[in-house]
Parts: sequence; C-alpha cells; structure tokens
Amino acid sequence: MARAGISKFRVQQARDALVARGENPSIDAVRVELGNTGSKSTLHRYLQELARENGTRLDDEPLLSETLRTTVAGLARQLLDEARAVVAAAETLHRIESSAQRTEIAGLAQALAEVQAQAGQRDDALAAERDAHAATQAALQQERIRSATTANENAALTVRLEEHARHSASLEEQHRHARDALEHYRQSVKDQRDLDQRRHETQVQQVQAELRQLAQTLVVKQDAVTRLSQDTARLAAELAESRRELRETQETLRVTRQARDERVASQARLEAERAALTEQLKVAEAAGAALVAEERALRHALATQEGIASGLQARLAAQESLYGDLARRLDALDLRSAAEVQTEAPGETAVPVEGVERAPGIEQEARRSSIA
Repeated sequence: MARAGISKFRVQQARDALVARGENPSIDAVRVELGNTGSKSTLHRYLQELARENGTRLDDEPLLSETLRTTVAGLARQLLDEARAVVAAAETLHRIESSAQRTEIAGLAQALAEVQAQAGQRDDALAAERDAHAATQAALQQERIRSATTANENAALTVRLEEHARHSASLEEQHRHARDALEHYRQSVKDQRDLDQRRHETQVQQVQAELRQLAQTLVVKQDAVTRLSQDTARLAAELAESRRELRETQETLRVTRQARDERVASQARLEAERAALTEQLKVAEAAGAALVAEERALRHALATQEGIASGLQARLAAQESLYGDLARRLDALDLRSAAEVQTEAPGETAVPVEGVERAPGIEQEARRSSIA
C-alpha cells in the first residue's frame, strides 16, 4: 500500500525527470527521486500504466514514421521487459526477505519464551534466596544473643575470680600474722629457757619457783597455741571452701566451653549452608557478601571469647597453685609446731600441762582439714 501523497502523477513527474537527465527510470531510481517513499509494488504498477499509455499514444500518432514507431515500440518493449525483470527480482527479494523475517520472528519469539522462562526461574531462585537469607539472619541474631549472654557470664566469672583473689590475699595476710605470732612465741620461750638455765646455775633453790612460774607462762602460751591451732583449722576450712568454689568455677567454665563448642558447630553448619547457597544462587552475590562479613564478625567475637576463656583458665591454674602453696606452708607450720612442742616437753615433765598434750591432736585435725 502506497504512503499518503504518492500518486500516479508524481510517479510520472519523477520518471520524466529521470528520462530528461538521461537516466534509466527504474523502480529504485523513481523511488529515490520521490524521496524514498512509496512501495515498490505501487511504483511498478504506476510505471506499467504509464508505459501502456505512452505506447498507445505512440501507436496512434499519425505523424510518426514507421521506422520511428518501430524503434519506439522496441524501446518500450525493452523497457517493459527490464521493468518486469526488475519487478520479478524485487518480488523474489521481497519473498526471501519476508521468509527470513518470519524465520527471525519465530526465533525471536522462541528466545523470548526462553528468556521469560529463565526470568521465572530466576524469580523463584531469588525468592528462595531471600527466604534462606531471612533464615540465616534469624540464626545470626540468635547467635548474637548467645554471644551477649556468654559475655555476661564471663564478666560474672571475672568478678568471682577477683573476689577469690581478694579472699586468697586475706588468707595469706592472716597466715602471715599467725606465723609472726608463733615466731614471737618461739622467741619468748627460747629467751625464757635461757633465763631459767642461767638461774639454775646460780641458785638451785629458785628452780622450783621458776619452774612453777614457767609452767604458768607455758599454760598461757599453750592457750595461745590452741588459739593459733583453731585459727589454722579455720583457715583450712576456708581453704577447703575456696577449693570447692574453685571446682564450681571450673564446672561453670566447662559448661561455658561446651556452649562455645556448640556455637562453633552451629557456625560450621551456617558456613556449609552459606557455601551451598552461594554455589546455587550466584546472582545473589551482594547478599552473600554481606553474610560473609557478618560471619567474619561473629568469628572475631568467638575468637575473643576463646581468648577470655583461656585467660580465665590461666588465672584458675594460678589460683590452684596459690592454694597448693598455702596448704604446703600450713602443713610445714603444723610440723614445726608439733616438733617444738615435743622438743620442749622432756624438760618440763615435772609440771604436767593438759593443754600441751592436746595440742598435737588439734594440729593433726587441722592438718587433716587442710588436706581435705
């Protein structure tokens, strides 16, 4: 169908202009002359009509000679044949182009269907990725809550360890005071024994009076030893209580380690799920990168927790060593006290004192308490 404004008159004008310039008025030349407008079938039809009209007028012209009419008719037939050949070639080209276009349209339609199917699959995959991402976010949120709870528990353990340290320092201070008192007592007994020996050399008559006075002093000192033994037993009981609290702290640390191992296992599962999602849904790289960043932060937090737990274990080991040293020192103190009482007893058999006989039993009881 010709475009608006293309008429037979305009086609005739274009053909005449081409003939005047000495050019062949073919369909393509006429179309170019018209400004590349009009279909080739319409131009072919108009050119055929104009050729028939021109041929009739030339045949009816009485003024033309027979030779000229023959020449013009031959030219007209040649022009008509050329025009038909051009039209046939154009129609053949048009059919080929139409077939190629139909084939291309069918291929494009099939490609469009495939693209739409792929788009649907990608939409489904994206929806699945979003669901998996939401589940992973929920798991990470729970892991953050567990990490915060663990941090609070570690802080509480740190406070308890500091309290144990202060309590141990207090026990050490009390033990030092008891050791100083016992040393003072030993020194005073030694001085008193030296004084008695000198008096025995100068005046034998005053020995009995001095011995009675010494016995009275020994009773007082034995009371002090008894009090020291009681303090030692009390310190041993406090040490046992501290050891019990230490065991409870170690049990709490074990539970904390177990919870940490569970978090590590959960982290491994999350890592496996993230790797599988990354392999299946490469189009979600941005979300995967964010998930990897959050997992790295979580690993850093877990590493920090492990460092804190290691520090707590070291402090517990140091505390246990301090308690063991304190027990050994108490045992050594008890052995020295028992040895000194047994050393002093042979020279004082004339004045039996019940407190001296009870002291070893008290010290043995204190030693058994410290060992427990």
